[in-house]
Amino acid sequence: MGKSEKKSKKKHKEKRKEFKAKHKSSKSKSKKHSRRKQESPPPAAPPTRLEQAESSSELEDFAIPIALMNSKSHAPETPEEYQRRQSQIRREVDPVTGRTRLIKGDSEVLEEIVTKERHTDINKKATRGDGEYYEARSLEAARRRK
Repeated sequence: MGKSEKKSKKKHKEKRKEFKAKHKSSKSKSKKHSRRKQESPPPAAPPTRLEQAESSSELEDFAIPIALMNSKSHAPETPEEYQRRQSQIRREVDPVTGRTRLIKGDSEVLEEIVTKERHTDINKKATRGDGEYYEARSLEAARRRK
């Protein structure tokens, strides 16, 4: 082993000692110290929301409703139940634009076959609703800019 190798090993050992000394306090302490921490009572915690509610007599009844207990929500849906739910068609009015749409099942939008006159009426009503909606939004945006 040459002189340079001995020097590098010596430097490496010194660096390891420095590192150990520096990080010794952050390592886990002996078992004796950890037992003392476990035995000591925890510091007083701030009151929980439940304790606050009890003290202010605003405690609500958190019991599970019987309707939920008897529901079948915990079981997977059968194919028949899925088909029954998807076969339902309903009319929904868009609250923003006022358009009426046919919705099948969860979210499928259906087209409705109507006469030409009914189609023009629907278009006029929808266009009027769209115009009012966008006009209101553009006026609000203009007011915010001022």
